[in-house]
Amino acid sequence: MRTNGPPDPPESDGLPEASNAPGIIEAVRNALDQCPPPGEAPATNPWKNLLHDRLHDEALPAVIANDTITPAASLWTGSRLWVQAFREADLSAGDRLVVALPPSTAFVQVLVAALWEGCTVALVPPHDDVPELLDALDARAAVTPDGSPHAWGSDEYAGPRSPPDALRSPDTAPTPDVRFLLRTTGTTDHARWVALSDRNVLSVLASHLPHFSLHDARVLSVLPWTHAFGLVLDFLPALLSDSELIRDPNGGRDPEHLIHLRDVWGATHLSAVPLTIQRLLDTGSGAALLRHLQGGIVGGAPISGPLAEALRDTALRVGYGLTEAAPGVALGPPGTWAAHYLGRPVGCSVEIGDDGELLFHGPNACVGFWEHGTLHRADPDRLVSTGDLAERDGDDLFFRGRKDDSFKLSNGRLVQAGALEAVLKTRFPELSDALVFTPNNTDVAIALCVPADIDHRPSDEDVQDVLGSLGERLVWTAAVAPDSWVTLAKGSVDRDAMAATLTDTYESAS
Repeated sequence: MRTNGPPDPPESDGLPEASNAPGIIEAVRNALDQCPPPGEAPATNPWKNLLHDRLHDEALPAVIANDTITPAASLWTGSRLWVQAFREADLSAGDRLVVALPPSTAFVQVLVAALWEGCTVALVPPHDDVPELLDALDARAAVTPDGSPHAWGSDEYAGPRSPPDALRSPDTAPTPDVRFLLRTTGTTDHARWVALSDRNVLSVLASHLPHFSLHDARVLSVLPWTHAFGLVLDFLPALLSDSELIRDPNGGRDPEHLIHLRDVWGATHLSAVPLTIQRLLDTGSGAALLRHLQGGIVGGAPISGPLAEALRDTALRVGYGLTEAAPGVALGPPGTWAAHYLGRPVGCSVEIGDDGELLFHGPNACVGFWEHGTLHRADPDRLVSTGDLAERDGDDLFFRGRKDDSFKLSNGRLVQAGALEAVLKTRFPELSDALVFTPNNTDVAIALCVPADIDHRPSDEDVQDVLGSLGERLVWTAAVAPDSWVTLAKGSVDRDAMAATLTDTYESAS
C-alpha cells in the first residue's frame, strides 16, 4: 500500500455548482455510500434504488432515437423483460455479459437490466466479433441485434427477440466487484480492457454531476456509449438527471444532421471530441448552435489554440480523463478556454512526476485490467500513470504532449516529440497542430497545421529556437492545410499516417 503519496482530494475543486434535477446529487451519493471497499463483492446493489426511482412510472428521462420517443416508464418496462430473461437463463451477479448494441432504446433497457442483476458488462459496438470477444473475456453470454448460439437477439423496443441456445461455461470465476469492462481506444497504445467498479463510476458521477447544468436538459448525444467518456460523462448523467436524450445516429460525423436534430428536437447540452466541435464550427450555423448551448464537455484530444479561441463565447467546458479514471480527472469552468487546457482536478488528486507525467490518485482509479483470460487487479491506493505530460499553473492543468510520442535518432538522442509540439503550439497559438518526426532516423522534420486565415507561419529560425540544440538536426519544416491534416476519430493527429505521407514528400523533394 502507498504510505507517502498525494493528499486526499480537496473538499472543493473551485468550480461552481450548477442546477441539476431535484434529488439526483443526493441519490448518487447515497448509491456511492452503498459501495463496498475496493476488491470486495457488493452486499447491496447500489444501482437498484437509483434506477427504480428515476425510471419506474416516470415520463422522464426519455430516449429520442430514429424519430421515436421512448419515455422512462417504457425503458423500465423493457428492462424488466430483460431481467426476466437473464434470470430464466440463470445469468448471475458477476457473470460477464457482452453487450454489442448500437446506442438505442434496446441498449438502455439491456444495460439497466444488467446493472440491476449485478452483471459485469462489456460494452462493444455491434459490428465487433462477438464470438471472439466471448472467448477473450470468458463471458457467459452476449446481447446482439440478431442473436447467436451464446447471444440473445434484441428487439428494438420490447426486450429479447430470441434466446441463446445455451450460455457459455466460463473457465474463470465471476467478477462481481467489476461492473464494466471498457476498452481503451488504442490510439496511443494497444487497446486494453479496463475493469471499473461501481465505486469507480459512481465516484465520478458524484464529483462531476454537481457541475453539470442538467435541470430540464435536452442532451444531444454523439459520443459512443461503449466508451468511458460517452458512458459515464454523457449517457449516465443524462439518464439519471431526467433529461431528454436525443441520439444522433451518425455519432457526430455529419454536422448538418446535428443542426437538423437541434432544429427538430431542441438541444441544451452537447458533449463531444474536438473534431466534432470543429466540424460544427466549419458549417454555416454550427457556431450559433454551440453559442446557444447551456453546457457540455469537450474532451478526448488536446484543444488547439484556434479552437480554444472559438469556444470562449460558449458555455462548453473542457474535460480531461482516461478510461482508467472512469474517466474523470479534471474539468474546466464553463467558457474558460486556452490552448491545451485540461481543467482542474475534480474528485481525485493529481501530481506531476519528475519526468513531467501527470499522475492521479483517488476512488476513480480502475480495479485493474482484463488480460490473457483473467482479471489482473491493481493496488486501489496507487498513483496511476496517465501517459500524458502536463504542467500545473495553480489549480489549472495544461497538456504538454504524450510521453510515448518520444523517439530516438540513430545517434541515440531522445527526441521528446510531444513536449516539443506542445511548446510550438503554446508559443504560436495560431497553429491548429504540430508534428515532430524523423524522415530518416538521423534528422528531424516538423509539420505545422496552419489555418487558412493565417497569413504567416513560424519561420525556420523560430522553429529552431524552440528545438534548442536539436535545431541543428532540423532538415525540413512543412506547412500543411487543415484539410490535409490526418486525424484520428477524436481529432488528435494520426502520427503514423502523417509521418509516412510527409516522409514520402520529403524524400521526393530531396
